[in-house]
Amino acid sequence: MSIWRKEANAMKVGIIGTGFIADVHAEILLGLGHMVSIVIGSNLKSAEEFAARWNIPCFSSNLEDLDTTNIDAVHICTPPALHFSETMKCLGFGKHVVCEKPLCLDPAEALEICKVSQEKKLAVGVNYNVRYHSLLADARKIIKSSDFGEIFLVHGSYLQEFHALPDAYSWRYQSGLSGNMRAVTEIGSHMIDLIRFLTDLEITAVSASFGYAGKNRRLENGLMYPAMKDEAGDVVVTTEDAAIVSLKFNNGSIGNVVLSEVSHGRSNCMSIDITGTKQSVWWNSEAPFQLHRAQKGIGIQTQSDAFGNSFSDTIKACIKSFYNNLSGGTLPEAVRYPTSIDGYRNVAVCHAIFCSATNDSRWATVDYENL
Repeated sequence: MSIWRKEANAMKVGIIGTGFIADVHAEILLGLGHMVSIVIGSNLKSAEEFAARWNIPCFSSNLEDLDTTNIDAVHICTPPALHFSETMKCLGFGKHVVCEKPLCLDPAEALEICKVSQEKKLAVGVNYNVRYHSLLADARKIIKSSDFGEIFLVHGSYLQEFHALPDAYSWRYQSGLSGNMRAVTEIGSHMIDLIRFLTDLEITAVSASFGYAGKNRRLENGLMYPAMKDEAGDVVVTTEDAAIVSLKFNNGSIGNVVLSEVSHGRSNCMSIDITGTKQSVWWNSEAPFQLHRAQKGIGIQTQSDAFGNSFSDTIKACIKSFYNNLSGGTLPEAVRYPTSIDGYRNVAVCHAIFCSATNDSRWATVDYENL
């Protein structure tokens, strides 16, 4: 029996959503010894098929059925625009919540989630799984050590090719489900969380520019293609394919990140480089089992972990830490799960990025309320 099974009592859990990421959550929950008791789908057919696939006893398309089911927590695996209403509903039912990123789309709504969860003494976690790559805990220790010095520069990039054309016209391009951003909230939010996790710094101001790989697109058999010259196109894409964001931090340091969902050949390339007054540390998701550090005149030192973790491993670690907390267990600070407060601060940064990008890249202050 695993250490996890010994530390935590099995929980009864519900899942909202029936897509790819919901399958990942179901597999991990069952593997950790929890019971998935009910799934809620956007329609009854998708819920029934999901329930059959994972041997879940109850399925429904009605959120109210979560209230009548004897469950402890709910995993929200739906598009971002639904997160606020579904999270608030679950908190109203007295359920703990694990929410896919982002927590929601509006800072005021994220703040409300924080306050309600605190009032009801219910846990809310956000699946910022990237921080659970094994070597990033070591990177955090290095950065926090006196040997590293004061942080004064943070830069990185997150590049993917998934939305390069041709691409399926999915909910991700529909603002009613995805919100008014795409690259920033989908992949940029991971970068924001990782920066905060590694450095313990807060982003106080941003200057951002958005890029588009053609807003007008023609639609054929559910796939989008570039519109011909002077062609109006069947679909107008309003959310960004790429973004460049400059950052200011609460310790006076500066930073910059490049985000792209249309970078050919990059399936999932996230890189981060943090420079202190004495050392630098950098890591790249395409070589996730290596962590690099350097000091002037000494050269580069590379630390390897031959038994590092995969994408699903990092989500498993995030979910595991959430339930370990519920069961009264403890984990090192370096692997604490992302809370609703982390989610709120992330939403606030994303909101400021949008304000800047839609205002000629003028600097926008990130407003936080203390919690």
